[in-house]
Amino acid sequence: MLELTNKRLVSILWMLKNKDKTWSISELRRAAAAMINQDDIVYAQKKPFPIMDLGLTYKPTHTFIKELEKNGFVAKDTKTSEYRVAKAGDLVKFISLSRPFAGFKSINYHSPAEFQETLKIVNGSKLDYAFTVFAGSELYRPYVKTSQVHVYISESDKQKWSDYLLSKKCMKAEKSEANLFLIPVKENFIFRFAKKIKGFLIAASPILLADLLSFGGLAEEQAQFLMEEWLDNRL
Repeated sequence: MLELTNKRLVSILWMLKNKDKTWSISELRRAAAAMINQDDIVYAQKKPFPIMDLGLTYKPTHTFIKELEKNGFVAKDTKTSEYRVAKAGDLVKFISLSRPFAGFKSINYHSPAEFQETLKIVNGSKLDYAFTVFAGSELYRPYVKTSQVHVYISESDKQKWSDYLLSKKCMKAEKSEANLFLIPVKENFIFRFAKKIKGFLIAASPILLADLLSFGGLAEEQAQFLMEEWLDNRL
């Protein structure tokens, strides 16, 4: 079973962002490192070696690509030795299985506003965020009438969110009574890959689709439709 670390997830997100292009392992390594501000052009003061997360150096990146190739997720061009994504949809499913949405801890609130107004409250925070599950998918295609809003936030901003939401009369609540679910994450690339749709920030398509798939039920149905749109570059 392939292991999905955060560094590997960044690499997959970059590959899927460029799913219709070919690329070299070196290009992938540099791009993934740059996405989390860990490229090897940065040197520590009085240190003879670059600041680099070893998970993003060439050798582990090469090993990961070979694992993906073995599993049929990517394919190598024998003439150019460059790679391309072979099964974009299967890569999204791999993400959903490796980081199931139910595994995330949430901070739960009750918003007195209806769905669209709650989206506006979050958007007005001036803090990093990225909508996911129905809060993200409904902005692409209205499908489910729901009051539930799920949103990624930065782990370091939890207190700021608490103060802000309190000012908007959103109160902490038990999960069964909540309609606003904050999902704190340490990985800032979640926000760097976010996409603006209708003025709101939504998690990158592969993350959104993976979350919908693992959420199940009507979310999984919505994921199947949006997956087709995304694979055809209409999303």
